[in-house]
Amino acid sequence: MFNIQYSLLIILLYTLTNNYAYYFHYYNYTQMTNFLHDTVIRYPSKAALYEIGKTHGGRSLWAIALSSYAPNEHILLRPEVKYIGNMHGNEVVGLQLLLYLIEYLLTSNDNQVIELMNRSRIWIMPSMNPDGLALSQYGDCSTINGRFTLNNIDLNRDFPDYLGIQLSLSNRALETRAIMSWLHDIPFVLSANFHGGAFIINIPYDRYYVGKISISSDDDIYQMIGRSYVNRILDTKRYCNLNKDDVGTVIRGADWYEIIGSMQDYGYLNYGTIEMTMEISCCKYPNENVLFSYWNYNRDAMVELLFQAQRGVKGLILNEYYQPIQFTQIMIDNRRPVVKVTSLGEFWRILLPGVYTLKVFYRGYEIYRQQIIINNSYIPLNINIIIPRLTYLHYTNRPIQLLSPFMTNSTYSISISYVLFFLCLIFLEN
Repeated sequence: MFNIQYSLLIILLYTLTNNYAYYFHYYNYTQMTNFLHDTVIRYPSKAALYEIGKTHGGRSLWAIALSSYAPNEHILLRPEVKYIGNMHGNEVVGLQLLLYLIEYLLTSNDNQVIELMNRSRIWIMPSMNPDGLALSQYGDCSTINGRFTLNNIDLNRDFPDYLGIQLSLSNRALETRAIMSWLHDIPFVLSANFHGGAFIINIPYDRYYVGKISISSDDDIYQMIGRSYVNRILDTKRYCNLNKDDVGTVIRGADWYEIIGSMQDYGYLNYGTIEMTMEISCCKYPNENVLFSYWNYNRDAMVELLFQAQRGVKGLILNEYYQPIQFTQIMIDNRRPVVKVTSLGEFWRILLPGVYTLKVFYRGYEIYRQQIIINNSYIPLNINIIIPRLTYLHYTNRPIQLLSPFMTNSTYSISISYVLFFLCLIFLEN
């Protein structure tokens, strides 16, 4: 009895302190929209709201950008990170936790949170599928009611696949197209997508691309980050059926169950973003009396995960006139995928402590390499690389070499499907 009263007291204190986000009841689309608009009014110097696109039902796909300064612009070498929730409309816990996280990041006096806000721009899209949310049923733990878009598309099967036949953009869900455009415009370093229906951290790959191998080149990074998160929220298993549910593990998606067209694999293979899928509640739409506990379990883990974007190396690649070099990519050792350098010459690469070889490619040809040493800290190695124009200009008239996103025996492995995918990306850019 005391525990119940104590929990209610804490909830009451949170509610009195912040009338919006710490309201431990589910928000519908209208309430969520009002909260987001009110947030940017209350914190105009730290929050900026964007409509990324529209759903099939005409609802807005809202994404809020948070930072201690200039949340409405990209700042040179400041890493961009994002969280997405409610991709499947009936998986609702993630949506609520992201609303609480927005409020927490903007109001907390915790030194770690302040540092995080000072050093990154954090994008949060609470609901990627508000149409499905409107069709979902409170208390429904396991059905698919509300999972899909209004035109019956599973958004986590709708992204371009490297080995499959590429659909035209017109055949993809509006929600998918909006996310693809967003990923093209913002150089995200790290991303997490919050789901429900299990208690598992799902890492690439979601399908078997080469033989029956599901492991990515960055499996060491994914395992470390995933285990760090899951170890912080182990108490979540109290809401799971330990004899039935998948509980408390980090697993490569294809080894769990293979899917094609996942957002996670698309972001990782196409942009080099460290993308993860966080299955954080065994019940998809649980009773709201557990929301306070889920927030307590996940709050610090969500903050720590955002800090992982500060690991590794970042820097600029410029010519001797301090101009960005277009068509450049970086590769660490022989890890794939390679990471595209931004139009400003920036790059970021999350890495664990160790010694690596950083390689720079221009139009697919290696033009520079150096050894780097990464320490175990949230302060990345910051390097500026100057490459004289004479080093790379003679490659301008050569055919572009497409660097395969997968580890193969050949450095350059080009398939028909990959070329089609590349052409699709060019179409997107235009």
